[in-house]
Amino acid sequence: MSRARRLLRRGPLRRQAAETPPTRGIEDVSAQNFDEPGSRRGRILAVPPLDRAEPQLPHPADFAILTRKLTKSYRNPWTLQVARGIEDLDLDVRRGEVLGYLGPNGAGKTTTLKLLVGLHKATRGAAWVLGEPIERASSRRRLGFLPEQPYFYDYLSGVEYLELAGRLSGLGAQDAHLKAIRWLGRVGLGDRPQLRLRKYSKGMLQRLGLAAALIHDPELLILDEPMSGLDPFGRRDVRELILEQRDRGATVLFSSHILPDVEILCDRVAIILKGVLTRIATVGELVQGSSQTIEIRCAGGAELKPPEALAAHVEGKQRPHETLLTLKDERLLHDVLGWLITAGADVRAVTPQRATLEELFLATAEKVGVTPEEARRSA
Repeated sequence: MSRARRLLRRGPLRRQAAETPPTRGIEDVSAQNFDEPGSRRGRILAVPPLDRAEPQLPHPADFAILTRKLTKSYRNPWTLQVARGIEDLDLDVRRGEVLGYLGPNGAGKTTTLKLLVGLHKATRGAAWVLGEPIERASSRRRLGFLPEQPYFYDYLSGVEYLELAGRLSGLGAQDAHLKAIRWLGRVGLGDRPQLRLRKYSKGMLQRLGLAAALIHDPELLILDEPMSGLDPFGRRDVRELILEQRDRGATVLFSSHILPDVEILCDRVAIILKGVLTRIATVGELVQGSSQTIEIRCAGGAELKPPEALAAHVEGKQRPHETLLTLKDERLLHDVLGWLITAGADVRAVTPQRATLEELFLATAEKVGVTPEEARRSA
């Protein structure tokens, strides 16, 4: 037996080792009696309290979508330069709402949606879909997704494609067939269910893609430019479908460039510019915070020249049978009407004008330096 083993077998040495306090990088104070004189109580109580509590993260299960500091960057393989897709995105999508996701070309809308459905991997940050982290495949079983440019197997018929989409979403064969027939009819394609997809028009394919996203009755619907390629009748049908999903309790997140449709459909609007979320609010809140102009219509086409004190605030436009004045500052309405009455003008209508969602979006983009030329280059 070695000398070291003999020493360890001796009782006194083992007791001495047991009585010797361990040497640690962080001192263990859990067994100390802090009531004894000279104890560490004074030093522990001397630690200053926190100035404020750490912010509580909302519970992911309370939201359909929740992201925190979600970031996606791309590295060019040739130049090695890093381009930002989205940066530090904090987005809360409430259950049962319709949220419009707005931004110019290249702002990060499609990147965000692809991150949420697992087609991209985030550079950093976290996101949850229906209470589950987006890294889990199970988070995608209860959502439907329509990409901006969906891919179709053009050798399949419409009903075969929807049956395939249903089976991939977990439906049984018979259930998938019945729902495929029903959804083909719902999106206006039921008259020719066996028509091959290679003979579909762009608008027909867009309708079919929407039906594929809805065939398993998802709790969350994520749509990337769902109105793209549709005629006015198709846009109306898509609007009705989105409202139907909200009425049954589903959540809808969709991006679109057709702002009048967004204004009609959405409970709230989120605006993303250059990869950064700049605003999220209801359409009413956005419009309410905007400045109001006043339109004044006067009969006759005579030119009305405002006095010098009002000239900077009034714009005039002559028409064959009327003069249209736009007052930029509503506080000056009394003064302008007084001038018009004194000038003998025949005032026919005074109408307040609120900015449209499109005007608000363009104004927001200009504030952060997004020019029309820049948006076109990103298209």
